[in-house]
Amino acid sequence: MVLLPPDSTGRRDGEKEAAAARQRARFARDVGDEAGQAWAHQPRRRRSRFTVGSAAVLVAFAALGAVPMLLNNSDGQLLQPDCQRSAVEVGPSRVRAGTDFAWQAAGPETGPYVLTVDAATVSGPAGGPVTVDTGRVLAGPTALTGCRSAQTVVDGPTVAGGHEVALFRRAGIGWERVAVALLTVY
Repeated sequence: MVLLPPDSTGRRDGEKEAAAARQRARFARDVGDEAGQAWAHQPRRRRSRFTVGSAAVLVAFAALGAVPMLLNNSDGQLLQPDCQRSAVEVGPSRVRAGTDFAWQAAGPETGPYVLTVDAATVSGPAGGPVTVDTGRVLAGPTALTGCRSAQTVVDGPTVAGGHEVALFRRAGIGWERVAVALLTVY
């Protein structure tokens, strides 16, 4: 009896398998083996490609990825709308020098707001234009419609180190700093 292994790609060759089945049937007929003849003519069961390893990977994905994502109540944004307190978030919080990063701000609709990077103070009228003491203005003056801004992608700082992305809100005749997110540049 000749057993033909699968080819080098790991796939089975149907012609080789049919030839092997015919050879087994002839051999069983020649030696008078009735059980062998019956076995040679039975259709072969195809093995399922779904294995225990596949099941383990599926369970691991569900436990580590899908379930936390579904339970997060997220809409794909960095921040949920929050009309009570101001917040700003960056993503990712660690980027290479000169690489883009995303930001998003949330807070009460009363504004306007200005978003800066590495600025301690903001000056200028509520309608703009505004100036910063150091750093640069990323956006503003702008309103937070629906208590959240759109997620926006901007150029990151080119200098390595820690940077502050600050959200300022108009208060009276000046601007007050209401939220800060840290951005690490390497």
